Amino acid sequence: MRFSLFIQDSPDAGAAVASALGFATAALAAGHVLRQVFFHGDGVRCARAGADADDDLRALFVLARQHGVPLLACSTWLQRLGVVADGAVQAGSLGQWCDALDEVDRVVSFRA
Repeated sequence: MRFSLFIQDSPDAGAAVASALGFATAALAAGHVLRQVFFHGDGVRCARAGADADDDLRALFVLARQHGVPLLACSTWLQRLGVVADGAVQAGSLGQWCDALDEVDRVVSFRA
């Protein structure tokens, strides 16, 4: 099965990132595919975490890199919140999110 993950909360707002990491780890271990992780709303704050990322966010970045999973943050929300993406996460559009939806079986959304 192919999944896209949609994270809507900032890394310090709750358990959204931890839940996404747990899901991604289990899905990949079971042989499923992650098409992308898309950060939207306050979730785009994950894009600037960089060296300050908590363990769960850092682990999600590493897992994505190991499996070639794109990490995208909504460019409109990046601009609205004044967040500058910091390396691991690239600016993306809702158009890219929608294009990916044609290639997945399920979307899993994370919000605390």
